[in-house]
Amino acid sequence: MSLPPDDPWAGYARTVVQIARVGEPDLIVRGAPSGASGGWPWASPDPVHILTAWDPGTDLLGEQENREREAALEAELQHLGPAAWWPAVGVDPVSGHREEGLAVQGLAEHVVRQVGSRYDQDAVFSWTPSEWAIVACLGGRRLVLGWSTAVGGPTTSTRGT
Repeated sequence: MSLPPDDPWAGYARTVVQIARVGEPDLIVRGAPSGASGGWPWASPDPVHILTAWDPGTDLLGEQENREREAALEAELQHLGPAAWWPAVGVDPVSGHREEGLAVQGLAEHVVRQVGSRYDQDAVFSWTPSEWAIVACLGGRRLVLGWSTAVGGPTTSTRGT
């Protein structure tokens, strides 16, 4: 699916997400043509959602404020139940825009969307064995793509933990 270049979701569709996994190489995931997917890299078939608290809407906040918002997001996720989460970084390779966030497994999509909306985010990524979707936090917009993965490599730069 092709989006007009002035659609803000065009940047989301181009975003490459690097997920830092403890004891394993980083996992790099990106959108691909609809229907394309690889071998599901997780032990559980449950969806993995990627969300952030960085740069809400069109605001570009400073690094310190973004890190404080991200810390609040992490604290909130710890209280939502038995979910696994990993540090993640998303980068639009065209604009270079970068946001730190989290990859979360074990929470329902509607919960992740609600959390994203509390941090004034437009959308979250919802990754399943069959699709990579960009899902609006508020409203019904959903862009479904295929996905591909790679391991290792410093495609993006994750923060130290």
